[in-house]
Amino acid sequence: MKKAIIVIKLFFLLYSCINNLNARPVSYSGGWTIISYNDYYRNTFLTHYSPTSKTSYGYMIQYWQNKEYLINAFNVNYLVKRINKKHSQANFYLKGGLGLLNTSYQEYNNKNELVSYGDFAFDWETRKYFTSYTSSFMKSESLESTFMQKTRLGFAPYIAGYGALHTWLMYELHNMPEYDDALISNFVLRFFKSTNLLELGIDQNKNTTINFIKRF
Repeated sequence: MKKAIIVIKLFFLLYSCINNLNARPVSYSGGWTIISYNDYYRNTFLTHYSPTSKTSYGYMIQYWQNKEYLINAFNVNYLVKRINKKHSQANFYLKGGLGLLNTSYQEYNNKNELVSYGDFAFDWETRKYFTSYTSSFMKSESLESTFMQKTRLGFAPYIAGYGALHTWLMYELHNMPEYDDALISNFVLRFFKSTNLLELGIDQNKNTTINFIKRF
């Protein structure tokens, strides 16, 4: 009987890890995460460690392609609230970071200065439907002040069982007011299995998105 209880607990722990893989910034207690985000604007590599199920601490390397900004920063992520229902889950996050921005863009002559950023993120999902919203700002001493918003709507064309390949079809709307193309539509195909997640997307200008997440 005790062995059966242990097996049941282990099953639900692993199932929770899979559910929490959905691009969320906090893992299970003691978990490591490696994330790579790549789109038309930025290439981002992030690794973080979650000492608890509510917080994670990490390091980010980010390159802004059109502005030639290279950012190295330490960041912290905090799960403000999780709402578990019988058939759904909602999450609210606060994220922030501080680091160094380096650029030679527009003859800045290899300029280095402090940069800070912060995010608010929300997601809600069932096994069939998904929605999320993120608002972000970034500010350096003199070079950069950026505000961004991103929202997603998605659905699963089939309900996969435990251990199977899960697939999501998503529509993403990305807003960066300072750009000429301030509003960008992106269609994303998400796959995840076990502790691996892969996203492939293409936007209205035929620019590609490739994201990958691995949890340990």
